Order: sequence, then structure tokens, then C-alpha cells
Amino acid sequence: MANRGNNSAWILVVILAVCLQVAFVFADCKQTATGTAIDFSKAYFLLNTDMGKYMCGELAGDEDESAVAAYLRAVTDGAEARGFGKGMMQQAIYHVETETLAQDAESATIHVKGMHRTCIHPVFAYVAKLFGLGRVHAFEGMLELVKEDGKWKVCGTPYGLSLDV
Repeated sequence: MANRGNNSAWILVVILAVCLQVAFVFADCKQTATGTAIDFSKAYFLLNTDMGKYMCGELAGDEDESAVAAYLRAVTDGAEARGFGKGMMQQAIYHVETETLAQDAESATIHVKGMHRTCIHPVFAYVAKLFGLGRVHAFEGMLELVKEDGKWKVCGTPYGLSLDV
């Protein structure tokens, strides 16, 4: 009889764990202004074209005429002028800190700061961090975000990025 009570306790624990896991998944999927600022910053420093999906309509434009395309062309040209490939310009970011300076239902101003290091390959970044190789540089910026179609988007001139790059 005591064994039956013990089994029902385990069943309740498993059911509670499953319910909590589902709740955590839904909570993690909710987009926030701070999360968008961090995701944009990661894509920006890694020179990932996905940064365009975090940008508002005025900066996104079409693929060939967007601020992202102009920035990536400028970085690639600068790297080639120095004798490097675009991969040598990629940076991984660490120790990212954010501070929400202002936020309402439709706009937010987020201050982002952290450290970045050259990231030719993700394994290189891990080894460099592990053994303290390479230089680490500080970065910081103010990101203006607005809500477009129910999603937070980065606007303004994030990290100096504009159509005139």
C-alpha cells in the first residue's frame, strides 16, 4: 500500500515538471526589446546577414540596397584592401550587459555594452577565450527600437550603421 502512494507522488512530480517545461518554452519564445537588441548585436558583430531581420523597415530595404548590404560590402572591401577575407572581420561578443533607458508599448532605448573578439571560426573563438589569446575590445552603443507588426525592430543608426555606409 505504501508503494502505491510513492508511485503517485512520482507521477505528480513528472506531470509538474512537464507543465513547467511547457511554461518555460512559451516564456522563452516571447520577444522582448532587450532580447532583440542582443540578437541584433550578435548578428552585427558576426557580419551575419540575419541582422536585417531585426531592423525596421526604413533600414531594411531590399536585399541589394539595404543598410546591411552596404555595411557588409564596406567591411568586405576594407578587409580585402588589407589582404584579409571577410571572416577575419567577424567578431564574437561576450559579457553583454543591457540597460533599458526608456520603454513604452511602441518604442524602447536600450544601452548595450560588452566585449568583442575576432571570431574566424566558432572553435577559434572558444580556444582564444579559453587560453586568453587575441585582443578583446570593449563596445557599447545605444539602440533605438520600435514595434513594427508586433515585433521589436532596431531603428536609427545602430553602431553607426546607415544607408550611407
